[in-house]
Amino acid sequence: MTQPTAFGRKLPLNDWEGDDPVAPFKTCMDTSAAHAVSWATNGRVVRDGNVYRHSVHPHDPDGINLTQAAQEVRNVAKLGLVIKRHAPLTWVKTHLRCGRGLIIIGMYYTIPREYREQDRANFAHALWVSHIGSTGRVRLWDALNRRRTGYGRWVPARVVWDFMASLGNDCGYVPLQPL
Repeated sequence: MTQPTAFGRKLPLNDWEGDDPVAPFKTCMDTSAAHAVSWATNGRVVRDGNVYRHSVHPHDPDGINLTQAAQEVRNVAKLGLVIKRHAPLTWVKTHLRCGRGLIIIGMYYTIPREYREQDRANFAHALWVSHIGSTGRVRLWDALNRRRTGYGRWVPARVVWDFMASLGNDCGYVPLQPL
């Protein structure tokens, strides 16, 4: 299968956090940061989320936050991660319509079961979204997705807005590098 593109950029391949040997199922933010870097560099920098975790926080058994992810992005990719606290929904929509990608955080249970990767969902989680498509759906990557041969999935935009709102609309992005 040819790697799909959007906005002239290569969509990142799924990265399942369950295959991370030291901190399995707690690397969703690291994995989302890895997707953000892959997107921003158009696939020139592609690393597993586990590489990001081990660059700065190898002994942290729990998930990390956006500030810690920024440290990892700086360490692994030598790039910045811009953190946007309490992002207005209009800003989020504009950012995604322009294909800039976002790491988003929220409570996993707010995602309807048909768009979640597991039943158990009472926890904070990080996801990465690349853009809003022409049909108004959002392209989303979930580190709990075991299908490592895929390139994210389309979900209704409302799923993303509700997820983000559950933890105050905090998000982050790696500024796009030249194609």
